[in-house]
Amino acid sequence: MIKKAFLSIASLFLVWQSYGLLILLDQLDLDAIGVLIFIAWLINLFITGIFAFAGFAWPTQKAMPESYYKVKQPRRFKRLYKLLKVEWFRKALLATLWRSQKQRAKHFDGKRSGIDNLIEQSKKSEFGHLIPFVIVCLVSVYMVVLGQYTLSILTLLINIIGNLYPILLQRHHRMRIQLIRKRGQWN
Repeated sequence: MIKKAFLSIASLFLVWQSYGLLILLDQLDLDAIGVLIFIAWLINLFITGIFAFAGFAWPTQKAMPESYYKVKQPRRFKRLYKLLKVEWFRKALLATLWRSQKQRAKHFDGKRSGIDNLIEQSKKSEFGHLIPFVIVCLVSVYMVVLGQYTLSILTLLINIIGNLYPILLQRHHRMRIQLIRKRGQWN
């Protein structure tokens, strides 16, 4: 219970920090590309962090209907996955953040019994990136309205890499499991 309270407070803290940062955007006169990249990264980090902390504390993935998590057109999705080179993103994750076998085992232990945990973790992760993706896209539009065009583009690019690609990767995992189960190879 203490962990849930702490994570909920951390999430609320990031709401406050995000709001404070967004309020300042119309007052900024930014010329240095390094500063723009840093602010774009902070915006993405804060907004995504809100939902990451909430997702660690609560079953946030249940906010979406179960039907949302099913990949309805696997062939079309596979084409999109290949077109956007999501496999490169997956390999980069495995070479850096997910290099540790121990880290990966938290989501899937390699056994049939661990498949349900993998599915649940993929839903949690996808939801934790989906809502921030939408919010940051809206923030990028807000930046255009403010005349912060370069900041808007940088924020959107970081959002695509930091939120859209993880969404596509999680959907790909579930699609593969869904196809295996459909073939009757793994129930």
